[in-house]
Amino acid sequence: MKRTNSFDVVPQSEEDEELLRRLLDASAALWNEINYERRENFADPDGDVWDISEYRGRYGGTLGASTVQQIERKNREAWRSFFALQQKGEANGKPGYWGNEQKGRELRT
Repeated sequence: MKRTNSFDVVPQSEEDEELLRRLLDASAALWNEINYERRENFADPDGDVWDISEYRGRYGGTLGASTVQQIERKNREAWRSFFALQQKGEANGKPGYWGNEQKGRELRT
């Protein structure tokens, strides 16, 4: 059984709220970029789903290197789950995106 910690974050000022939104939006953007790259590699017969670009340099300043690493790990877990279900022959879809910039992203990290 996996343990999950859930909590509410309540910004104390409008500036804090804006910073939190930027952090969460950057997390969703990172997830989407990693997922897009893995989907492209999956579609390419010569592509390797596990071979992705280095995102710590690009997102590390906003999210911190450890958060970037965790998002990469969670995305890898989602793809492993996809392949495990595919091997079993169960109907499933590739890992999805966390929204988009125009319609709004799911704000989570």
